[in-house]
Amino acid sequence: MLNVMALQNNVDKHIHWEYSCNSLECSFGSLLYGESMKPWSYSNIDSFESCPKKFYHLKVIKDVAEPPNEYSAWGTRVHTACENFVLKGTPLPEGMEQWQPMLDKLVKLKGEKIAEKQFAIDKNFEPTEWSTSWSRGLADLLVINGDKALVADYKTGKRKLTEQLELYAGYTFAYYPEVQTVTTMFIWLKEKKIDRATIEREDLHTIWQPLLPRVKRLEEAYENDHWPAKTSGLCKAWCSVLSCKYNGRREKL
Repeated sequence: MLNVMALQNNVDKHIHWEYSCNSLECSFGSLLYGESMKPWSYSNIDSFESCPKKFYHLKVIKDVAEPPNEYSAWGTRVHTACENFVLKGTPLPEGMEQWQPMLDKLVKLKGEKIAEKQFAIDKNFEPTEWSTSWSRGLADLLVINGDKALVADYKTGKRKLTEQLELYAGYTFAYYPEVQTVTTMFIWLKEKKIDRATIEREDLHTIWQPLLPRVKRLEEAYENDHWPAKTSGLCKAWCSVLSCKYNGRREKL
């Protein structure tokens, strides 16, 4: 079991923040026990930071939906093919055979292999139901082998490291008390490269230390109903939120 007070003390040693909430200073405890925010995932945090307004329309009020495209469809087919190869030995489809040497490394791993592992934790960093969770995520592949675990994620896009799998390592420690070491593995299929990292249970606070301030900013957006637009190169031709003044496509409608 994760000691919440110990985690708080560890975080407090490394970071300090204060923010105004109804003219009072909100503490770490407010972050953990606020009720206004929906369950968050790493993709939620990433999307919110890219553009709060877009996140609001797509994830909060859901009056806009991203249209399906060939890239998302391809990504779904690739994930299914990788899962079936690693767990069932199903041959990779035509056009994906070049990834077999990388996936063979996963096949050879010892331990229990779980595909599409759902993680969901509550505000005390304990496992809970998906629908009532505080934070949640879906791991492409989880391997449990005694006191060691591996979390892997198949990526079809450009190589860009994030803290996603560090968060998944945190989930793994919460779900499996016997696990002391988690290896994370980003598998960049397009570039045929693998990025690995190792995280020890004793370093658990280093996972949450950088994430909690980001979660706090998302929580503040919910509490204050504040979702400003953030411009980028995607605004002119790619954003689905046509009501935004920065959307370049609205002029063509």
